[in-house]
Amino acid sequence: MLVFIVASVVILFIVGSCTTINLSPKLLINKSTYNKFPELSDGLEWGTFKMNRITESTGVNLRYFPQKNFFLVSNYKSLEEFNPIKIDSLGNTVFQLNLYKRNDADFIDAINCFVIVANEIYDFSANKPTAVPFNEVLNKENTLSSEKWVQIFDKQYKKADIVLYGWVTDILSANCVYFQTAGEWTKLYAFSNSGPNFIYPDGSKIKCKINKKEIPEKIHEFHFLKDVAQQSYSNEHRYNDEYITPYNTSLTFFPDEALTFKKTGTIKMLAFSKEMSTSDGYNNPGIPTLFYGTGFYEMNFDGAILNFKNNATKSIGLSEKVQTDMYVFSLPDKFLDRSTVSFLTYDYSINVHENGKKGVYVIRRKDN
Repeated sequence: MLVFIVASVVILFIVGSCTTINLSPKLLINKSTYNKFPELSDGLEWGTFKMNRITESTGVNLRYFPQKNFFLVSNYKSLEEFNPIKIDSLGNTVFQLNLYKRNDADFIDAINCFVIVANEIYDFSANKPTAVPFNEVLNKENTLSSEKWVQIFDKQYKKADIVLYGWVTDILSANCVYFQTAGEWTKLYAFSNSGPNFIYPDGSKIKCKINKKEIPEKIHEFHFLKDVAQQSYSNEHRYNDEYITPYNTSLTFFPDEALTFKKTGTIKMLAFSKEMSTSDGYNNPGIPTLFYGTGFYEMNFDGAILNFKNNATKSIGLSEKVQTDMYVFSLPDKFLDRSTVSFLTYDYSINVHENGKKGVYVIRRKDN
């Protein structure tokens, strides 16, 4: 009898772990209820909340600009198509662009809340962003001496309201400094490879150093949102605290780690139903290494519950967790009195078992 029980347990373990047969008691008991859950989609409503899909891209960068109280969704649809979206504090889309890089001569850059193309610039902090042409373009022919360049930089920097450093420009190997003064823009090309390296990359940031002194940008304050449950932030890399902390002792690598966040919304997985699998690996005899299936969820905002289902994956192994690829991002505590908007992102990034639901969803109050 003991041998039979042990053998049965082993067989059930193998079937449950290495096949697409679902033996989870919770799933078996509640599957008829779970199957009635709506799919993750645009327009879902629950309690006093509603959710609208605004992008279909993964790894989208989300930031909040407190001075003008708006969100900027930096949505790269592809390497050639950029679709930045401005969301107001109520969750409404108030402005967006669709910019295309059709050839190598085309140029698109995004710095802070400014979107720059070859001959003009958009300021997303403006109430009605428009394309503003450059009032003055300097050193495009790379003819200034380094001394004269520094003189012009100093003069422009002192009077400018905004100063941006651009690493990529419409001229190969030439960098730029952009100055905004009284609403007008001046574009100062830095030197190409043959001149001084006043503008240089430092990790993910572009900096300026003149005579061994670092000159800070003049930009609008911005902050990333955070998924508190997963300790992850809304930049395109989905940094988490575990990754950030070793590099961030001075808080210069990622300043927002110093802010406090609380859970304004949570997602809880109720069950995972395996549907198909892959068995990758050298000389693999057919043992599944990754399961694809449907996750059934409970999302809670202020006690209002939304149940829904969406694709998910799970690697084989006792300690492996279901990968939902979903985040719920909310503002730092000190800005919650200015906006109650949150974002759900679904970052499913592989083609297998694709369901067409990936992207960014805005979560807001129904009366907004």
